[in-house]
Amino acid sequence: MGIYAKRENSFEISTIARRVEKSQNELETKVYEYEEALDITGNGWYNRSLLFALSIGLLGMGIDIFGFSIIVTGCSCDFKLELWQKSTMLSMPFIGPILMSIPWGYISDTRGRRTTLLIALWGSFLSSFVSAFSTNWIILAVLKVFSSSFCSAVQSGAYALLGESCSNKVRGSYMLIMTSVLMLFLLSYVVPGYFILQLKFAYDLVFISITPWRVLTIVMAAPLGISAFLLHFCYESPKFLVNAGQEQKALEYLRKIWVRNGNCENDFLIRRVTLKEDSKVRDKHINFFKSLWQQTIPLFEPPLLWRTLQLFFLTTVIYSINNSLVMWMPYIVEAFTAGVHTTADKSRSLCNIIMSISSTNATISDDSVICFSSIQTRTLLSGITHGLLFAGITFAVSKLASMKKIMMIMFLLIPMLSSLGAIFNQNNVASLLLYVGMMMTNLCMGVLFAYYVELYPTSYRGMAACLGVMVARLSGVAGVNFLGSFLMTDCTMTFYAFSAYLLGGIIIAAYFLPPDKTKNV
Repeated sequence: MGIYAKRENSFEISTIARRVEKSQNELETKVYEYEEALDITGNGWYNRSLLFALSIGLLGMGIDIFGFSIIVTGCSCDFKLELWQKSTMLSMPFIGPILMSIPWGYISDTRGRRTTLLIALWGSFLSSFVSAFSTNWIILAVLKVFSSSFCSAVQSGAYALLGESCSNKVRGSYMLIMTSVLMLFLLSYVVPGYFILQLKFAYDLVFISITPWRVLTIVMAAPLGISAFLLHFCYESPKFLVNAGQEQKALEYLRKIWVRNGNCENDFLIRRVTLKEDSKVRDKHINFFKSLWQQTIPLFEPPLLWRTLQLFFLTTVIYSINNSLVMWMPYIVEAFTAGVHTTADKSRSLCNIIMSISSTNATISDDSVICFSSIQTRTLLSGITHGLLFAGITFAVSKLASMKKIMMIMFLLIPMLSSLGAIFNQNNVASLLLYVGMMMTNLCMGVLFAYYVELYPTSYRGMAACLGVMVARLSGVAGVNFLGSFLMTDCTMTFYAFSAYLLGGIIIAAYFLPPDKTKNV
């Protein structure tokens, strides 16, 4: 009886062992879809460290491109800049993104997201650092073109790498958190600029004098260098590698992400991974220009053509209106603070405030212009207000990342209603609130680039996002030079135009963007 029981137990143990072994073999031979494999790696230390590194880089990009205006202010006395020279210098940061977007998109889609970001971040950091030692304004302007050319790849590359390296559960919220850090760009260069440019010192070197604006240039370049250094501890997008036919390399990085997220390496059982979309292995034997053409033209052919036009239109709406309004923010803040402390001027519309500012500036003749190399208090206040307000709102709504379409519509609807309200409002305080409401188009930026990442195949995602950056910069320049100018000459009609333009964006978002529940890979 004992022998029989012993044999029966032995049989049961061997049966269970065979089942466990069979189950393990099935797991090891199972082909995982990429999103499923990424979900298995989880969300932990690696994902948060990648988010931190890319957020610093994105912030550095914003400081490098838009903070150059502070550097121009700081060096105006040293270089004895005239108005035309200042205008020329201020246009330099926008040349790079326009010229380099297509090449960066090609590099991102053929060489990798991380590789592109490392080249861009280090190149931008070194160019900005060296520009601090410029001996004249021409060298400073040329180096700024180089710097902005490099960092024009940061925005598209950061969103692509983060989106392809984080699970669907946290992808949307992480992109919005990264955007909330970008919203701090104005605060991040105005605050140090305000205090550093007030200092009075000059240390003579052989060929230049170290003055406050040169120190500020180095301080403002630091986030780019920090981000580049941190990115050396992160991995290439596994999705890019799978798409490029490097499955084993992708599995290696997925395993490393699994381990750095706090799991045991021996428990990682994924041996095969694939994409729902067709992989694209690049032909190394075709010439560069043909390869570039093959990488770009599919975005402007069916079935991607309609999607490209939709996102480009939304990009022009968001960036042209936002940039045309940002230029007035320091003056609006100053006019509001002045109005709060007076009893005689409580009933002014937003158009009246803008017109009074433009008429005041027009009375200043060229002979009365004095060289100022420091930042005014109104600029400091506007930078702090802009940064804290919009970064706070973007961070707060990051938990609603799964509702991208609703957020896009709401952040276009609020500016549209604010533009209409600003036409009829005659209250000073309400004018400021309506102005803030009109600027909420910048809250669409994170959602917009999340669509660039999600709605395109992996093979063309980098190019699509880089072209989106190019359209954004062109729209920003157009917004400042055309819409900003019309605000001074015909403010009411410009606000009507804003409303119509925003309504067009709402219609595109409501009827043509995919529903929030749809997952695009």
